[in-house]
Amino acid sequence: MKNVLVTGGAGFIGSHLVDELIKRNMKVRVLDSLVGGDQNLENFGEKVEFVKGDCCNKKDCAKAAEGIDTVFHLAAHAAEGQSVFIPEFNAKTNIVGSINMLSEAINADVENFVFTSSIAVYGTQDKMPIKEDVRLNPDDPYAITKKTFEDYLHVYHELTGIKPYIVRFFNVYGPRQRMDDPYRGVVPIFINKCLKGEQPVIFGDGLQERAFTYISDVVEPICDIVGNKGLIDNPVNIGIDKPYTVKELGKRIVEKMGFDKGIEYIEKRTSDVKIAFCDMTKAKKLFNYKAKVDLEEGLDKTVEWAKKEGPQEFKYMDFTEIPKLTNKTYTSKKI
Repeated sequence: MKNVLVTGGAGFIGSHLVDELIKRNMKVRVLDSLVGGDQNLENFGEKVEFVKGDCCNKKDCAKAAEGIDTVFHLAAHAAEGQSVFIPEFNAKTNIVGSINMLSEAINADVENFVFTSSIAVYGTQDKMPIKEDVRLNPDDPYAITKKTFEDYLHVYHELTGIKPYIVRFFNVYGPRQRMDDPYRGVVPIFINKCLKGEQPVIFGDGLQERAFTYISDVVEPICDIVGNKGLIDNPVNIGIDKPYTVKELGKRIVEKMGFDKGIEYIEKRTSDVKIAFCDMTKAKKLFNYKAKVDLEEGLDKTVEWAKKEGPQEFKYMDFTEIPKLTNKTYTSKKI
């Protein structure tokens, strides 16, 4: 692995991955449409070749894949709850765009294709923690797109020999995560609400459990897995294995922000999975994975960064494909 492409490399996880690849002396190219902004490009300087383009455009994919041996495919519209009321947009971006990138990677004789999937593919499960071999049970269109592309990778591995590495992340947070996005990322949403002097909002009783994983604990292993024969076409969970309730998360953020107005609780969302955290046995066994940053340290680093950035105005999408499914929290701009 020497010449690498990161799709979505100007985004939150993508930009941190680019930093890590540069540290490892990789020659990095980034493909990004900059829909999420160009604020992270300043971190790259002259060390990165940037291609402005969209994975939904095959010509952009072909240009980006030329001369590459490893693709890290992160480009996606990653908002589970929002995907319910924009299913066509979600499918075009996450399925068609991903297929385009895979097709052009195959045409360009790319050897490795790393795909950032999601804990969302598991959906509601009876047993915790969740192991990779359970029956996948996606609960929303976003999760369906992730599962679908995992299936495409399996098929084209069999057909062409391209080596897919599938990592399933869960609840990643840290510096550079967009605070102006009301649809995803409970940590930045809570922090931004505090910065704006507004109460953070929790759907339901706040007893939903998640394993919140600091950004460095996902980007390092993404790089480590390439070349690991045991992980070719063998999905692996990546993240911390200690869950916290959303209520506990909110309490910690409010305290760290010095915010004295407390938290507002509103009606739960029907699409929310109650408890979701993953078994890390496979990652520990195959490449000695261990999360290094606990929630306390990770929140301290994130809050420090966010305070320097200052409050952000939330940016709502101005369209919906299924109005009756659009959560009133979004239409009323409650967040």
